[in-house]
Amino acid sequence: MDAEKTIRGSVDRRDVLLGTAAFVGAILAGNAPSRSAAAPAGAPNIVYIIADDIGWKDVGFHGSDIRTPNLDKLAASGSELEEFYTQPLCTPTRSAFLTGRYPFRYGLQTGVIPSGASYGLPTEEWLLPQALKEAGYSTALVGKWHLGHGKREYWPLQRGFDSFYGPLVGEIDHFEHTAHGALDWYRGNDILKEPGYDTTLFGEEAVRVIEAHEPGKPLFLYLAFTAAHTPYQAPQSYLDLYSDIEDPARRAYAAQITAMDDQIGKVVEALENK
Repeated sequence: MDAEKTIRGSVDRRDVLLGTAAFVGAILAGNAPSRSAAAPAGAPNIVYIIADDIGWKDVGFHGSDIRTPNLDKLAASGSELEEFYTQPLCTPTRSAFLTGRYPFRYGLQTGVIPSGASYGLPTEEWLLPQALKEAGYSTALVGKWHLGHGKREYWPLQRGFDSFYGPLVGEIDHFEHTAHGALDWYRGNDILKEPGYDTTLFGEEAVRVIEAHEPGKPLFLYLAFTAAHTPYQAPQSYLDLYSDIEDPARRAYAAQITAMDDQIGKVVEALENK
């Protein structure tokens, strides 16, 4: 599905932009006092959230049976942009977002970057985190990259992010953090082995980034969930919420989305507390 629905609202002094379809994008921006010479006065903090392969209809505010109270709250307090569209696949979506250019202009329009590939988003492309760093921002990526993993020059820390936590490739086991039997879980440029459900770990890391951020410098946080991409997996507590759904794949898919919605609620709460 390539139609994205976008929501704009406010949380205290923050503007909120949220979209759902093949992915969910969210911007929560707040006024931050600027003490950096490079940052303009009153530069907003930016949190942009993308969900992976979520259906346009699979949120509560579109009438779904899948529970998304935090997304529903953002939709109810904001505006829904019905005529906004995204790329239909993971790599093209992410490359378009970070470059501001159509993927066919640099050869990433036809599909995703597979696990065995050595190519990535061309390094000649000037990315959003690079531009924001020049403007005095701290930049952080929490979650899925999928814009090149075969060479380190394609990795997040080499493309403008100050910090990175998550997988480089497109699809991982949500508990084991592996792709085709190989561990794909990083902090910075270093491989990391740790237990936990990835959606929960992403939410916890995003909250840590927000809580630890120095308020004198604006923050750009890109939070890219792996939900609700295959494999369809969720903790038992979330699966139990949908025990009435007979199809196990649909049950796990719904559970993934609600688990992600819970983490989005915690991120919004962390912003409000900060």
